[in-house]
Amino acid sequence: MQNYFKDKNVLALYPAEDSGFPMRFDPFRPYFKSLRLLNYARTSHTLGIRGAESEIRRLIAEEKIDILLCCPFASDYQLSVEFFASLRPSVKIIFWFFDDPIHFESYNRYYAQAADAVITTDHCVMSAYRRLEIPAVVCMDLTAGNKYFPVAVEKDIDVSFIGDMRKRGRQEYLDYLLKAGVDARAYGRGSANGYLPAGKISEYFCRSRINLNFSQIGTLDWKNSDEPLLNRVRQNTGRPREVAITGAFCLTEYSPSLDKMFVPGEETDFFRTPEELLEKVRFYLANPGKREAMARAAQARTQKDHLESAYIPRTLGALGDILAAPAPGSWPVYLSFAFKAREVNSRTFSMFVMLKLLRPLAALETFLLLFRHGPLAFLSGFPRGLARAARTALSRTG
Repeated sequence: MQNYFKDKNVLALYPAEDSGFPMRFDPFRPYFKSLRLLNYARTSHTLGIRGAESEIRRLIAEEKIDILLCCPFASDYQLSVEFFASLRPSVKIIFWFFDDPIHFESYNRYYAQAADAVITTDHCVMSAYRRLEIPAVVCMDLTAGNKYFPVAVEKDIDVSFIGDMRKRGRQEYLDYLLKAGVDARAYGRGSANGYLPAGKISEYFCRSRINLNFSQIGTLDWKNSDEPLLNRVRQNTGRPREVAITGAFCLTEYSPSLDKMFVPGEETDFFRTPEELLEKVRFYLANPGKREAMARAAQARTQKDHLESAYIPRTLGALGDILAAPAPGSWPVYLSFAFKAREVNSRTFSMFVMLKLLRPLAALETFLLLFRHGPLAFLSGFPRGLARAARTALSRTG
């Protein structure tokens, strides 16, 4: 692994200053010769899309970049699939997707066409990438910097959940427990207890005899609403690992890749229905020895497999093997009509961001780019992007 990456200059493209960026890349710095970061969304909004493309090409040439690592939001179409494809073979391209269960069909697989390799957090999607002959590796990172830790505190909460209670299914599960007489508490947006500061999360994990995790995805929106079958999807979230590293016990809603993280029944347990949740809550509250033994086993598993010291060498080792091998032949770029319409939608929104930043020339250039897929894609995507921009403006002035 180090033989491949130790002499490589890496340019990492990221979409925002929050959501764990750009500190997500910090643990990787010791493995590369150099690591340069660029906020591609901000660069696109200030320099324009063509200006951002030129800036990326300039950095690749002047800083002798070997690897372009892109971690996009599925709402961002500023940089096109064709642009990334045009950078090959002068630079190796890796896409790092964190949301394949939600956005593989609508976004990720299209951008992955331009990649030499893909990093995914979902084991289930590996076969889908393989089917497209796109090499992929799984990196189930914990959290950059690992901000969770054991806290010596009395367990005085039976059941708790920390997170956004506005997401689908969560309130129904909690209500079912409450009606059955279980002391179940929620902390976060949409909950009665409100937002829990990040510095208190580890403490509340450790105070709780049972920490709940939910795996259903949120309400579909413009990014994936044309894929209604996603309503069946349950994703593999990082919460069980976050709970485990504190030495606390997690009871999680089922997800297909759960057994890739922990051994069900030995290190964690899962539920599929409110009735099964209630049954297992009652069981683990009545059997603290079993519950705590499983929590210790999950903590040991996390320390062994899910910390940066383990997953970074493992991920880079697999990537090094892929990138060192001869590259397969190139393919044309294929884009669906729905993808093209979403690109227009996204770039329309970006155009109004540019106007707000007083970049009229960049906005005009972006407007002209809205027609690159033809009038039908424009007519499908432009009104929706316009409506999103209007709603955002009204919400900020209301």
